[in-house]
Amino acid sequence: MPVNQKKLRVAVFFGGRSVEHGVSIVTAAQVMGVMDRARYELLPVYAAERGDYWLVPEFQVSDYATLPLVPGPFDAFARGKGRRVLVSAEKGRLLTAIRMTPGIGERLSPVEVDVAFSIIHGTHGEDGSLQGVFELADVPYVGPSLVPAAVAMDKIVAKTAFAGMGLPVVEGFWFEREAWRSEQGSLKEKALALGWPLFVKPATLGSSIGVSRVEDENAFAFAVDTVLTYDRRCVVERAVEGGMDINVSVMRDAEGVHVSACERPVKDEAMLDYAAKYLRGSKQEGMAAARRVIPADIPDEIAARVQEMARKAYTELSCSGVARIDFLVAPGDWRVYINEINAIPGSLALYFWELEGISSGQVIDRIVEEALAAHAQKQRTIYSLSQVT
Repeated sequence: MPVNQKKLRVAVFFGGRSVEHGVSIVTAAQVMGVMDRARYELLPVYAAERGDYWLVPEFQVSDYATLPLVPGPFDAFARGKGRRVLVSAEKGRLLTAIRMTPGIGERLSPVEVDVAFSIIHGTHGEDGSLQGVFELADVPYVGPSLVPAAVAMDKIVAKTAFAGMGLPVVEGFWFEREAWRSEQGSLKEKALALGWPLFVKPATLGSSIGVSRVEDENAFAFAVDTVLTYDRRCVVERAVEGGMDINVSVMRDAEGVHVSACERPVKDEAMLDYAAKYLRGSKQEGMAAARRVIPADIPDEIAARVQEMARKAYTELSCSGVARIDFLVAPGDWRVYINEINAIPGSLALYFWELEGISSGQVIDRIVEEALAAHAQKQRTIYSLSQVT
């Protein structure tokens, strides 16, 4: 970076109104820990679970190491170290700091932001809602744009999109909360016809929260009741017996779309749950602490098929930034099914790229540059007839 070049002021959003709140704190700590302070001025924006936002300039990975991975203590940390900010969709005013002045009261002060970087996982951050705010505020932002974020977050819509691309998906069905109340008998029959075991999932959550593997009708009913406390829609899928979880990361930069080597997460149970993903090892490591085999121990032609399917899904959904795409590979015939796209994955999938010779800091640099380039392209688009001469 040239000596006289101004640092980019990057607003890093984390936390959020989501059951993945704690995972987001871990990912934010990891990402900020590898960002080049000579290139970036960090503006960590903590989104509390109740919906208020706090600018915490002092936030460091070392600060986080002393705090539990739960919202309460972190809320206290943010309120003690930071100051309230308003998040606005008004053009050019994404962040406004609230300052208390003795004898005057509240004073509002705009906060200059060059790039927004959402690391909020799940609802109200990874689902297109925050991306919409960035769009309206006309600020460059890292990661998926509104539509890809919304599609990737919704398992039902995503599976429909994958099928439309000609990508194989696991057989299943879905229903709403009200249908479970009024049509429970027919839904149980539908599950029975699909065949045990089954996976039961919330439609719009990640990090395996609320996901259950069930092997009989009683377990099915209990799992559905659990899912419908997290989400208004429930997804039911046939289990691929003996299937391997195979994941890849995909990234777009100035040179195009890149696909990483495949990984095979190591699981002790029939499914890779939240605890296996995030609660092993140091809490500062997140997904990076989970056990894995990378490159995955699968035939080269199967790995190539997974990578090509990942490239197709990422490209046709117009994704950007770093994503992780999860697959299931059936034993015997090596049939590959696409499972889901994680548009803002845990640990930002940075660990995939180390094997490719790309450091975590370099990954961040590439996706920030991509965000700036994408925003520059938008400025060439006419949005008002008054712009036509």
